[in-house]
Amino acid sequence: MTERYQKQIILPEIGESGQKHLANASVLIAGAGGLGVIVASYLVAMGVGTIGICDFDKVEVSNLHRQILFTPSDIGKSKVSVLAEKLRLQNPNIIINRIEKKIEKNSVTEIAKKYQIICDCTDQGMSRTIINDYCAEHKKVLVHGAVSDWQGYITVFHYLNDFSLKDIFDFNDYLKSESCSEIGVISPICGIIGSYITTETIKVILNLEDVLEGKILYVNLLDNQIRQIKIKKNIS
Repeated sequence: MTERYQKQIILPEIGESGQKHLANASVLIAGAGGLGVIVASYLVAMGVGTIGICDFDKVEVSNLHRQILFTPSDIGKSKVSVLAEKLRLQNPNIIINRIEKKIEKNSVTEIAKKYQIICDCTDQGMSRTIINDYCAEHKKVLVHGAVSDWQGYITVFHYLNDFSLKDIFDFNDYLKSESCSEIGVISPICGIIGSYITTETIKVILNLEDVLEGKILYVNLLDNQIRQIKIKKNIS
């Protein structure tokens, strides 16, 4: 197995001990859409030992332009089942748990309790707030990203300094926010933000510095803007 991961093991930030940390880690990916398929692909490829994939949707033809592991033959099938099958082919040594459920207040604990880190790849305000509140209560690291049209952002919550989704959004407005299915989205932004979500997750597992906690990394592909924005804690 060392040969499989050789190119990342030679990185001083990983090494053999870091690879063991990855193998022992457990990550829940909430949402198997444009972000989730990217995050799942890279975490599995890098050898993160246990991956949970949670989604209740089926593959639709309108998914194919951005959810790049799905093909026309998958239309009508469970996203979670299709994704798990393809990822097991990619790396049969990883434990992949299929969770075909909707994240709700009465289900989130059962879904997430076995995982160290939660990657929020959902596209609905309600799901995101439920995940955020769960992570706040149970002290779970939340790697949070979102995309719409040509832009996206990534940040990390509930890590060392306990920043929260409530520090960047007014929930009354946020719950009314539209999803990318309503606004539209260019597929490459899913790949970029999904890759950042993966990288921040890996950095948390390896206990590396410069995690995106307390700041938002914002990317706009239309005007080629990439910038960091500091988060001010909401103490109200």
